[in-house]
Amino acid sequence: MKVAIIGGTGSLGRGLGLRLSKRHEVLIGSRDPRKGDDAAKKLKTLTGREILGGSATEVSAFCDAAVLAMPYDPEGSLLKTLRGQLAGKLVVSPIVPMKVEKGLFIYALSSGSAAEQAAAALSESRVAAAIHTVPAPLLLDESDPLDFDALVAADDRPTFEVAASLIRDIGALRPLYAGGLSQARLLEAQVPLLLNLARLNGLRNPSVRFV
Repeated sequence: MKVAIIGGTGSLGRGLGLRLSKRHEVLIGSRDPRKGDDAAKKLKTLTGREILGGSATEVSAFCDAAVLAMPYDPEGSLLKTLRGQLAGKLVVSPIVPMKVEKGLFIYALSSGSAAEQAAAALSESRVAAAIHTVPAPLLLDESDPLDFDALVAADDRPTFEVAASLIRDIGALRPLYAGGLSQARLLEAQVPLLLNLARLNGLRNPSVRFV
């Protein structure tokens, strides 16, 4: 499968590219095609695997599925330009809107979720919310099996199943269906909670596992 990592120049994008390139053809896309190409070349040097880079538009047109490893954009300006290129394709959103108040992270939206906003911008795509609680530093460490759970919100089971298959290729992650995309808000809000737990209790790279 050709997997585009949109905004894949940060630590999350690099980690996902590192992991997914073992089983998929990875494409790194950025608003600035030079940044996408540079990030792809660095990953190729690191992994020895073929990884291509370019603009977000180019890799979206060429891919079979996409992961939105990008900062929260309340206007959805980039996603709206990709609507046609990503039509009919799986799009996974790990985006988390956050801000800091009084030294603690808080979820930044009073209603809805980043994933639902992405689905509205990409109205012809199959959007799933997932991979929020997989720490980027651990993604970059290929020796870590990532033995965590990954909650997935999607509006139908077929979309969940395709997203779950991709998630399993990241590591030893166990995808769990959390319901429709309306549940994405709860999934996204786990991240500021985990970051606060880490800060207040001296934890390092916390994640989740349900027993």
